Amino acid sequence: MAAKGLLLRLKDYQVKASAAEKNAVTIILNHPDMVIGKSIHEFADLAYASPATIIRLCRKLGCAGYRDFQHALVYENALFKDSREISVQEIIPTPSTEDIIQKVTRKNIESLETSRKLVEPEIIDTCVKMIEESRIIQLFGLGSSLLVARDLYLKLIRVEKLCNICDDWHAQLLAARTMKRGDLGIVISYSGLTEEMITCAKAAKANGARIIVLTRAADSKLAAEADCVLAVAATELILRSGAMSSRISQLNMVDILYVAYVNKHYESCMRSFPKTHIQKPLEEY
Repeated sequence: MAAKGLLLRLKDYQVKASAAEKNAVTIILNHPDMVIGKSIHEFADLAYASPATIIRLCRKLGCAGYRDFQHALVYENALFKDSREISVQEIIPTPSTEDIIQKVTRKNIESLETSRKLVEPEIIDTCVKMIEESRIIQLFGLGSSLLVARDLYLKLIRVEKLCNICDDWHAQLLAARTMKRGDLGIVISYSGLTEEMITCAKAAKANGARIIVLTRAADSKLAAEADCVLAVAATELILRSGAMSSRISQLNMVDILYVAYVNKHYESCMRSFPKTHIQKPLEEY
């Protein structure tokens, strides 16, 4: 399978689909349940296409064949259903603090587990390579996503990767507009809909910089600007009471990316850690 998830690859391909493929692509994206379990002839009839067209579409999407396509579609559709089920577990009144502890912890665990299933090793490897090759890394985020971006910033400077982050959105936009070819932008937005982040990503990309996007919305406008998408599970509603499981999932993805980078550059990172460690005063007893 290719590095991007099936539905994201399909969304990317939609604008390039031939006239014979367009109906099939639309049906898969809008009604995956109608496609799952159907034979190639049944799906071809449903999409008013030939079986040969369906086979060619599967291969263009990086699948070995129709059976491989069906397996990938079943898996991704199940993941998105899991995400939707977790996302509706919003805060509700309860007389028990113990119940709150159990519910919040369970939701965070479920969010991490669902996000784990979305992480593809090839995508992590691609992002690590992009970090390796970058001249400078510019980090972008607002609100709770800025907290996640700051966590990644602190990690990257521990391994002596040249990077920058600004709290102010105007400063972030100025930074994006001054990026160059060879630079890397890492844009964090749970919704994938934050206009300021889309503007920054477009500005950086227009200057030739490469973009990694960390988001729940692999088919969003922000993801469309990315060279690589790190997807987390959509386990919170966009209109939410406060970032909780979404923040945990984003931080977990940052940890995965960071550890993968350290693993690839183990010896140099081990030399950097003592240099970038800030000694704490010993406690007096």
